[in-house]
Amino acid sequence: MSTDANDTDESAGEDTDSRPELDLSFLDRQPARATDIPNFGNHLERSDDPEPRRVSENKTLTVGRDISLKGDITECDSLIVEGRIEASLDSARALEISRGGRFDGSAKVETAVISGRFDGDLEVTRALRITASGKVTGKVCYGRLEIETGGEVDGDFSVYQ
Repeated sequence: MSTDANDTDESAGEDTDSRPELDLSFLDRQPARATDIPNFGNHLERSDDPEPRRVSENKTLTVGRDISLKGDITECDSLIVEGRIEASLDSARALEISRGGRFDGSAKVETAVISGRFDGDLEVTRALRITASGKVTGKVCYGRLEIETGGEVDGDFSVYQ
């Protein structure tokens, strides 16, 4: 018969499998929110940083695969579409529709790279690039246009004025 190290300290009348009771009271407490932690975020405001960070520097929205989104998109610098969007995008810097991504609606951007599908009204003030897997249909206005072999276009296309 084998004996455990715990058996030597316990009396013969007690259960040999009993262990001290664990304190699990911490499970009942709510986790701290970032706003409740003192000085959380003060590191962003330090003046001794060689290059201070700007919170509003890069506003990128990525709609991932298998995700659908409907509505108006505002205050967005860059939109990356890997899923499906039915929306209106106003004055963004860049639009990228990945292969397999789809955008239905209207968009006004500086540059656009279309590798998926765009259906609707598209206004690109600088450069519009349609890759070999891209398809654009609708009313399109562009500053400069590049279509790779295999890229498809259908609709009213005009040069941005």
